Amino acid sequence: MLTTESVRVSKVRYKTISTGQFYCPQCKTQRAYELRKARNYFALYFIPIIPLGDAGEFVTCLTCGTNFQTEVLSIPIPTNAPLDRFVREAQADLDSGTPIEMARQKLINTGLSRDLVEQVIGQAAGPDRKHCPADALTYRSTVRRCAQCGAPLM
Repeated sequence: MLTTESVRVSKVRYKTISTGQFYCPQCKTQRAYELRKARNYFALYFIPIIPLGDAGEFVTCLTCGTNFQTEVLSIPIPTNAPLDRFVREAQADLDSGTPIEMARQKLINTGLSRDLVEQVIGQAAGPDRKHCPADALTYRSTVRRCAQCGAPLM
């Protein structure tokens, strides 16, 4: 006799389509990945029997386990040139809500020349910026609130 406990409407199964190397946005470096395809199946007694349709494709980082949309494979793998590393680190700081002035000072403290610091900040922050009216701090356009006072940014 079939009961609702024994019949499960669908079960998702995963199949690895391909593997390779990609730039993982979570790990912020080159990592191994699996391109996987998900498919729904009608299951009876927890055994998948009849395929019901595709549930989509996604990329899994084999190091951190994070899943991404397949577009992540088109992100170029950054070079390990020192300037590129400084830009990536500054961008990560700015994305996390660090004011541009503090990121600039951090770069100056590493010993970079003023010209290089301004070049790195320009690349990391982008052209659009927001300002805190209370603290006169500048932020990347993706930041919503001031890290110092918590005020909404303009």
